Amino acid sequence: MTRSARAPLTVLLALGLATTAFSQTQPAPSSPEDRIAALEAELAEVKAERDQLRVRMAEAIEMLRNLGYAPPAPMLAEPSDPMASTIAVMQTLRRRARLELASMPRESSADRAAYREAAKDWVERMNKGLSGEKDWLVRVLRVSLPTSSSTSARATAEVQLFDKSTGAPLSLPVEVSVPGRIGRRMADGGPNQGWMAHVKLATNVQHNPDRQERGPFDHPPYLAPEVEATVGVEWLRFETTDVPEGFFPAMPGEDPLAVPKESPQAVPNESPDAAPPARQPR
Repeated sequence: MTRSARAPLTVLLALGLATTAFSQTQPAPSSPEDRIAALEAELAEVKAERDQLRVRMAEAIEMLRNLGYAPPAPMLAEPSDPMASTIAVMQTLRRRARLELASMPRESSADRAAYREAAKDWVERMNKGLSGEKDWLVRVLRVSLPTSSSTSARATAEVQLFDKSTGAPLSLPVEVSVPGRIGRRMADGGPNQGWMAHVKLATNVQHNPDRQERGPFDHPPYLAPEVEATVGVEWLRFETTDVPEGFFPAMPGEDPLAVPKESPQAVPNESPDAAPPARQPR
Protein backbone atom coordinates (compact mmCIF):
# COMPACT_ATOMS: atom_id res chain seq x y z
CA MET A 1 0.00 0.00 0.00
CA THR A 2 1.43 3.39 -1.01
CA ARG A 3 1.91 6.25 1.37
CA SER A 4 -0.76 8.35 -0.40
CA ALA A 5 -3.29 5.53 -0.09
CA ARG A 6 -2.52 5.15 3.62
CA ALA A 7 -3.03 8.84 4.40
CA PRO A 8 -6.85 8.97 4.52
CA LEU A 9 -6.94 5.62 6.34
CA THR A 10 -4.57 7.01 8.96
CA VAL A 11 -6.74 10.06 9.45
CA LEU A 12 -9.89 8.01 9.83
CA LEU A 13 -8.19 5.68 12.28
CA ALA A 14 -7.02 8.71 14.24
CA LEU A 15 -10.61 9.83 14.46
CA GLY A 16 -11.29 6.85 16.68
CA LEU A 17 -15.07 6.92 16.55
CA ALA A 18 -16.58 4.58 19.08
CA THR A 19 -20.18 3.59 19.49
CA THR A 20 -21.84 3.94 22.87
CA ALA A 21 -23.98 1.26 24.40
CA PHE A 22 -27.26 2.91 25.24
CA SER A 23 -28.59 0.06 27.30
CA GLN A 24 -26.37 -1.04 30.16
CA THR A 25 -27.08 -3.44 32.95
CA GLN A 26 -27.93 -1.24 35.91
CA PRO A 27 -30.30 -1.54 38.84
CA ALA A 28 -33.75 -0.22 37.91
CA PRO A 29 -34.61 3.12 39.62
CA SER A 30 -37.06 2.62 42.43
CA SER A 31 -39.32 5.64 41.81
CA PRO A 32 -40.55 7.74 38.86
CA GLU A 33 -38.38 10.64 40.06
CA ASP A 34 -35.31 8.40 40.09
CA ARG A 35 -36.11 7.12 36.59
CA ILE A 36 -36.49 10.68 35.26
CA ALA A 37 -33.21 11.73 36.87
CA ALA A 38 -31.46 8.67 35.40
CA LEU A 39 -32.84 9.40 31.90
CA GLU A 40 -31.80 13.04 32.12
CA ALA A 41 -28.29 12.05 33.17
CA GLU A 42 -28.08 9.54 30.30
CA LEU A 43 -29.34 12.16 27.84
CA ALA A 44 -26.74 14.68 29.01
CA GLU A 45 -24.01 12.05 28.60
CA VAL A 46 -25.17 11.16 25.08
CA LYS A 47 -25.28 14.85 24.07
CA ALA A 48 -21.77 15.39 25.41
CA GLU A 49 -20.47 12.40 23.44
CA ARG A 50 -22.29 13.62 20.33
CA ASP A 51 -20.68 17.06 20.57
CA GLN A 52 -17.27 15.50 21.11
CA LEU A 53 -17.68 13.30 18.03
CA ARG A 54 -18.69 16.34 15.96
CA VAL A 55 -15.52 18.13 17.01
CA ARG A 56 -13.37 15.11 16.16
CA MET A 57 -15.14 14.66 12.84
CA ALA A 58 -14.52 18.31 11.95
CA GLU A 59 -10.84 17.88 12.85
CA ALA A 60 -10.60 14.75 10.68
CA ILE A 61 -12.24 16.47 7.71
CA GLU A 62 -9.81 19.38 8.04
CA MET A 63 -6.88 16.93 8.13
CA LEU A 64 -8.20 15.25 4.98
CA ARG A 65 -8.47 18.61 3.23
CA ASN A 66 -4.88 19.45 4.22
CA LEU A 67 -3.78 16.15 2.69
CA GLY A 68 -5.57 16.96 -0.55
CA TYR A 69 -8.55 14.66 -0.13
CA ALA A 70 -12.04 16.06 -0.61
CA PRO A 71 -14.53 14.54 1.88
CA PRO A 72 -17.97 13.68 0.52
CA ALA A 73 -20.53 16.50 0.56
CA PRO A 74 -23.10 16.25 3.35
CA MET A 75 -26.66 15.24 2.54
CA LEU A 76 -28.94 18.23 2.10
CA ALA A 77 -32.68 18.26 2.50
CA GLU A 78 -34.91 18.15 -0.60
CA PRO A 79 -36.84 21.44 -0.38
CA SER A 80 -40.44 21.74 -1.48
CA ASP A 81 -39.75 25.24 -2.84
CA PRO A 82 -37.82 25.01 -6.15
CA MET A 83 -36.27 28.42 -5.37
CA ALA A 84 -35.26 27.64 -1.78
CA SER A 85 -31.56 27.79 -2.77
CA THR A 86 -29.34 27.78 -5.84
CA ILE A 87 -28.96 24.01 -5.35
CA ALA A 88 -32.75 23.64 -5.34
CA VAL A 89 -32.99 25.57 -8.60
CA MET A 90 -30.42 23.33 -10.29
CA GLN A 91 -32.13 20.22 -8.93
CA THR A 92 -35.43 21.43 -10.39
CA LEU A 93 -33.84 22.23 -13.75
CA ARG A 94 -32.15 18.82 -14.00
CA ARG A 95 -35.31 16.95 -13.03
CA ARG A 96 -37.54 18.84 -15.45
CA ALA A 97 -35.02 18.62 -18.27
CA ARG A 98 -34.82 14.87 -17.75
CA LEU A 99 -38.60 14.51 -17.80
CA GLU A 100 -39.52 17.08 -20.44
CA LEU A 101 -36.58 17.17 -22.88
CA ALA A 102 -34.34 14.14 -22.62
CA SER A 103 -37.13 11.72 -23.57
CA MET A 104 -38.00 13.54 -26.82
CA PRO A 105 -36.99 11.72 -30.03
CA ARG A 106 -34.09 13.15 -32.04
CA GLU A 107 -33.45 10.47 -34.66
CA SER A 108 -34.72 12.18 -37.82
CA SER A 109 -34.17 15.73 -39.06
CA ALA A 110 -37.83 16.49 -38.36
CA ASP A 111 -37.43 15.16 -34.80
CA ARG A 112 -34.35 17.32 -34.25
CA ALA A 113 -36.11 20.43 -35.58
CA ALA A 114 -39.08 19.82 -33.28
CA TYR A 115 -36.74 19.20 -30.35
CA ARG A 116 -34.88 22.45 -30.99
CA GLU A 117 -38.07 24.49 -30.94
CA ALA A 118 -39.22 22.75 -27.78
CA ALA A 119 -35.83 23.37 -26.14
CA LYS A 120 -35.95 27.09 -26.95
CA ASP A 121 -39.44 27.37 -25.46
CA TRP A 122 -38.36 25.38 -22.40
CA VAL A 123 -35.37 27.68 -21.83
CA GLU A 124 -37.60 30.77 -21.88
CA ARG A 125 -40.12 29.25 -19.46
CA MET A 126 -37.45 28.15 -16.98
CA ASN A 127 -35.74 31.53 -16.95
CA LYS A 128 -39.02 33.27 -16.19
CA GLY A 129 -40.34 30.75 -13.68
CA LEU A 130 -37.17 30.28 -11.61
CA SER A 131 -35.91 33.85 -11.29
CA GLY A 132 -36.92 36.58 -8.89
CA GLU A 133 -36.63 37.77 -5.29
CA LYS A 134 -36.86 35.37 -2.34
CA ASP A 135 -36.45 35.38 1.44
CA TRP A 136 -34.04 32.76 2.76
CA LEU A 137 -33.55 31.78 6.40
CA VAL A 138 -29.83 31.67 7.15
CA ARG A 139 -27.60 30.97 10.10
CA VAL A 140 -24.37 32.91 10.56
CA LEU A 141 -21.53 30.50 11.23
CA ARG A 142 -18.59 32.88 11.24
CA VAL A 143 -17.90 36.59 10.78
CA SER A 144 -14.66 38.28 9.76
CA LEU A 145 -14.94 41.91 10.86
CA PRO A 146 -13.14 44.78 9.15
CA THR A 147 -10.25 46.42 10.96
CA SER A 148 -11.32 49.84 9.72
CA SER A 149 -14.03 51.89 11.45
CA SER A 150 -15.05 53.50 8.17
CA THR A 151 -18.76 53.37 7.40
CA SER A 152 -17.89 51.90 3.99
CA ALA A 153 -15.88 49.02 5.46
CA ARG A 154 -17.32 45.57 4.82
CA ALA A 155 -17.31 42.32 6.75
CA THR A 156 -17.34 38.75 5.46
CA ALA A 157 -19.96 36.38 6.85
CA GLU A 158 -20.13 32.62 6.39
CA VAL A 159 -23.80 31.65 6.26
CA GLN A 160 -25.84 28.49 5.69
CA LEU A 161 -29.42 28.19 4.45
CA PHE A 162 -32.05 26.32 6.46
CA ASP A 163 -35.61 25.22 5.79
CA LYS A 164 -37.96 27.57 7.65
CA SER A 165 -40.40 24.75 8.45
CA THR A 166 -38.19 21.81 9.36
CA GLY A 167 -34.83 23.36 10.25
CA ALA A 168 -33.05 21.07 7.76
CA PRO A 169 -29.93 22.47 6.03
CA LEU A 170 -30.49 23.47 2.40
CA SER A 171 -26.96 24.48 1.42
CA LEU A 172 -23.32 24.21 2.25
CA PRO A 173 -21.77 27.21 4.04
CA VAL A 174 -21.16 30.15 1.70
CA GLU A 175 -19.35 33.44 2.19
CA VAL A 176 -21.07 36.75 1.53
CA SER A 177 -19.88 40.33 1.89
CA VAL A 178 -22.00 42.52 4.20
CA PRO A 179 -21.69 46.08 5.53
CA GLY A 180 -19.47 46.32 8.59
CA ARG A 181 -22.36 47.37 10.84
CA ILE A 182 -24.34 44.26 9.79
CA GLY A 183 -21.28 42.10 10.39
CA ARG A 184 -20.97 43.43 13.93
CA ARG A 185 -24.65 42.71 14.59
CA MET A 186 -24.15 39.19 13.24
CA ALA A 187 -21.16 38.64 15.52
CA ASP A 188 -23.07 39.97 18.54
CA GLY A 189 -26.11 37.81 17.75
CA GLY A 190 -24.17 34.55 17.82
CA PRO A 191 -24.79 31.33 15.86
CA ASN A 192 -28.31 30.74 17.19
CA GLN A 193 -29.72 34.03 15.92
CA GLY A 194 -31.83 33.61 12.82
CA TRP A 195 -31.37 35.94 9.87
CA MET A 196 -33.64 36.51 6.90
CA ALA A 197 -31.64 37.06 3.72
CA HIS A 198 -33.45 38.93 0.98
CA VAL A 199 -31.95 37.71 -2.28
CA LYS A 200 -32.49 37.96 -6.01
CA LEU A 201 -32.12 34.75 -7.99
CA ALA A 202 -30.97 34.95 -11.59
CA THR A 203 -31.49 31.65 -13.41
CA ASN A 204 -29.66 31.70 -16.73
CA VAL A 205 -30.72 28.76 -18.89
CA GLN A 206 -29.29 28.96 -22.39
CA HIS A 207 -29.94 27.21 -25.68
CA ASN A 208 -26.61 26.15 -27.17
CA PRO A 209 -27.05 24.13 -30.40
CA ASP A 210 -23.37 23.07 -30.24
CA ARG A 211 -23.75 21.45 -26.80
CA GLN A 212 -24.82 17.85 -27.47
CA GLU A 213 -23.31 16.16 -24.42
CA ARG A 214 -22.00 16.88 -20.95
CA GLY A 215 -18.32 17.06 -21.87
CA PRO A 216 -15.24 16.54 -19.67
CA PHE A 217 -15.56 19.81 -17.70
CA ASP A 218 -19.38 20.22 -17.69
CA HIS A 219 -19.30 24.00 -17.65
CA PRO A 220 -21.78 25.56 -17.85
CA PRO A 221 -23.67 22.64 -16.27
CA TYR A 222 -25.37 20.45 -18.88
CA LEU A 223 -29.11 19.79 -18.58
CA ALA A 224 -30.07 18.16 -21.89
CA PRO A 225 -28.90 18.24 -25.51
CA GLU A 226 -28.46 21.90 -26.52
CA VAL A 227 -29.42 23.17 -23.04
CA GLU A 228 -27.12 24.40 -20.28
CA ALA A 229 -27.60 26.61 -17.23
CA THR A 230 -26.05 28.60 -14.42
CA VAL A 231 -27.73 30.09 -11.34
CA GLY A 232 -26.61 33.33 -9.70
CA VAL A 233 -27.72 34.98 -6.48
CA GLU A 234 -27.56 38.62 -5.44
CA TRP A 235 -27.64 39.13 -1.68
CA LEU A 236 -29.71 42.26 -1.18
CA ARG A 237 -29.99 42.70 2.61
CA PHE A 238 -30.14 40.86 5.93
CA GLU A 239 -32.62 41.25 8.79
CA THR A 240 -32.87 39.40 12.10
CA THR A 241 -35.72 36.95 12.55
CA ASP A 242 -36.90 34.86 15.48
CA VAL A 243 -36.40 31.10 15.48
CA PRO A 244 -37.46 28.62 18.19
CA GLU A 245 -34.91 27.71 20.82
CA GLY A 246 -32.82 24.78 19.63
CA PHE A 247 -33.93 25.30 16.01
CA PHE A 248 -30.37 25.17 14.66
CA PRO A 249 -28.16 22.11 15.30
CA ALA A 250 -25.49 22.47 17.97
CA MET A 251 -22.11 23.75 16.83
CA PRO A 252 -18.94 22.14 18.21
CA GLY A 253 -16.84 24.58 20.23
CA GLU A 254 -19.00 27.69 19.98
CA ASP A 255 -16.29 30.31 20.39
CA PRO A 256 -17.02 34.00 19.66
CA LEU A 257 -17.84 34.44 16.01
CA ALA A 258 -15.94 37.62 15.27
CA VAL A 259 -12.43 37.05 13.94
CA PRO A 260 -10.53 40.19 12.84
CA LYS A 261 -8.98 40.02 9.41
CA GLU A 262 -5.27 39.20 9.44
CA SER A 263 -4.31 41.99 7.08
CA PRO A 264 -6.45 44.87 5.88
CA GLN A 265 -4.15 45.22 2.86
CA ALA A 266 -4.71 41.63 1.73
CA VAL A 267 -6.68 42.06 -1.47
CA PRO A 268 -6.96 39.13 -3.92
CA ASN A 269 -5.44 39.69 -7.33
CA GLU A 270 -8.02 40.13 -10.02
CA SER A 271 -7.64 39.17 -13.61
CA PRO A 272 -8.33 42.00 -16.07
CA ASP A 273 -10.78 39.64 -17.76
CA ALA A 274 -12.64 38.78 -14.55
CA ALA A 275 -16.35 39.48 -14.39
CA PRO A 276 -17.42 42.41 -12.16
CA PRO A 277 -18.48 41.38 -8.63
CA ALA A 278 -22.18 41.02 -7.84
CA ARG A 279 -23.85 43.86 -5.99
CA GLN A 280 -23.56 43.23 -2.25
CA PRO A 281 -26.11 43.86 0.52
CA ARG A 282 -26.76 47.43 1.53
